[in-house]
Amino acid sequence: MAQVVNPIYDTVFKYLMQDEKVAKVLIGNILKTKVVSIQMNNNEYSAMLPDGKKIFKLDFSATILDNSGNRQLVHIEVQKALEEGEIMRFRSYLGAIYMDQTKKYQETIKDSKTQTETTVEHPLPIHSIYILGHELGDGLQQSVMHGENIFKDQDGNIIKIPDNNDYINGLTHTVTFVIAPLTKKNVKTHLDKLLTIFSETTPNSQIIELDEYYDDSEDYRTIMRVLQKASADKQLRGNLDLEQYAWNNQLKMERRINEMGAKLSQLDAKLTAAIKALSLTSSAAQIAQILNISQYQVEKILNG
Repeated sequence: MAQVVNPIYDTVFKYLMQDEKVAKVLIGNILKTKVVSIQMNNNEYSAMLPDGKKIFKLDFSATILDNSGNRQLVHIEVQKALEEGEIMRFRSYLGAIYMDQTKKYQETIKDSKTQTETTVEHPLPIHSIYILGHELGDGLQQSVMHGENIFKDQDGNIIKIPDNNDYINGLTHTVTFVIAPLTKKNVKTHLDKLLTIFSETTPNSQIIELDEYYDDSEDYRTIMRVLQKASADKQLRGNLDLEQYAWNNQLKMERRINEMGAKLSQLDAKLTAAIKALSLTSSAAQIAQILNISQYQVEKILNG
């Protein structure tokens, strides 16, 4: 067993995905395609939401082989979250990608008759990958779920959309969910084995143990080599400590907020009981004066 830094942490995940070989291995296997080339765009985003939920995203530009074996330029967005409640932020990121006028590529087409050349712009196909540190509910116990563009005619027959159809492929996108806590529960495929590196989602697990020989494929060895390299990186370990410190502080703050909320609920309950008891003998104006609150508050509770 090898002790390595936990890739579920943003610091380690970014380090891992900055390695071109690892990015090709993970994204290629997740999307079930051959990644010819890939580059991380310089627009990562990490945020702690107001409710304490943390999310992280990375963008990639890549060339992959489409269903016909042709090279295709695509935009790949990888978003990661440990807790539930991030849906609206995910949607806002996705909306920003659709609005981004730079997510396109140009093609020069030559007319065979006139020999004139025309430049045509194509929207980049979008692939979204969500790595989640929580399960999605009853009936969804698969560690990986793929959603693709499926169209049907009026009789329910599936229509095959060509990979080069800009109109339909430019207005839709594929999506893949990786449910990290389930990656070790039902390991059957090569991808399952690769994704077990994300299975430890406990916030305080900076260091995890992985079997170096769990899978004898070159893909797995590639990931393990970079994880071991990351584990020996002093700067990364320092950044990991800072991330853990920020996470712990956020958890403490969340606990305090919950405690204050519970206390406020208790006070509200006591105030409501007092107002209803006084209402048996006093008017709303008199109750407000006795309790030193507004008459509006009194009437709101009595009429509620």
